[in-house]
Amino acid sequence: MKNSPYIGIIFSVLVVISVFMPWVYVSSAGGLLTAMDTGTSNLGKPGILFLFFAVWIFVNMAINRLWSKRVNLVLGALLMAWMVRNYILFTHCEAGICPDKRWGLYLNVLACIGTFISILFPPDDPHHDKNA
Repeated sequence: MKNSPYIGIIFSVLVVISVFMPWVYVSSAGGLLTAMDTGTSNLGKPGILFLFFAVWIFVNMAINRLWSKRVNLVLGALLMAWMVRNYILFTHCEAGICPDKRWGLYLNVLACIGTFISILFPPDDPHHDKNA
């Protein structure tokens, strides 16, 4: 797919946007939780690693060299694993309190999957792949 870097760049920007949006609502943990502000919960700030992965993937998509495509495969797999981990942590019920999922969480899942799929189908550009 010749447009996959552009699609990947759009999805990586959506990952960055999604970490600042509301993910879940838990009244006992301070209301709306995002990946950057988890209130009084002990979830930390998982958005920082999302930002790190998304920016690095963005740069590698813009470079579009053979080594950057290989690095993006690893980064994409790590991004997907981090997304699954955080989805499970943010949405699990604890002590009878189940959080209400918000659209920022779903945007994060969609953006991470879209980023990974665009990494799996890099463009075939013979000029950039020669002994990169």
